[in-house]
Amino acid sequence: MSGDCHGLARQIDGYLQAVSALKDDGSLFACSCLGPVAPQAAFDALCRALEIAPDGMRLQPIESVVCSGVLCTPRQWLLERLHPASEADRQPLDARLFDGFESELAVLLGSAPRWYQLVSSGQRSLTAQLGAIWSVFVFGTERHAYVMHCSWDR
Repeated sequence: MSGDCHGLARQIDGYLQAVSALKDDGSLFACSCLGPVAPQAAFDALCRALEIAPDGMRLQPIESVVCSGVLCTPRQWLLERLHPASEADRQPLDARLFDGFESELAVLLGSAPRWYQLVSSGQRSLTAQLGAIWSVFVFGTERHAYVMHCSWDR
């Protein structure tokens, strides 16, 4: 079953790479499988995968995360350009891009995934541990968890 998890992660990662190329603003995305664990229980696997210390970090349901700053939801990361290449690129990408992503995830995973975000409790920041502008999202079903990390590198 874990082979399926990694295969799905590669498929999702390919989609995210295509979105990154389409955005052409320095946004980088990656997806990997955290294993046969529910997303809300994937914190330890996430810390190992990202090679970060768990101190001062936690997973929080995405709908309860207080957003501060730009690009703090998966939808914003995929649709909004952080640094538009031209005036014509100032508009967000077509919302169907994210809607299609959500629909495809539901099909691939067998149900709509639950989303969590890695957040800092104030003692340590993600930027201090990961550098640049980062958002880390964990999503999945009761059977498998995946991590989607988003960064901007310009």
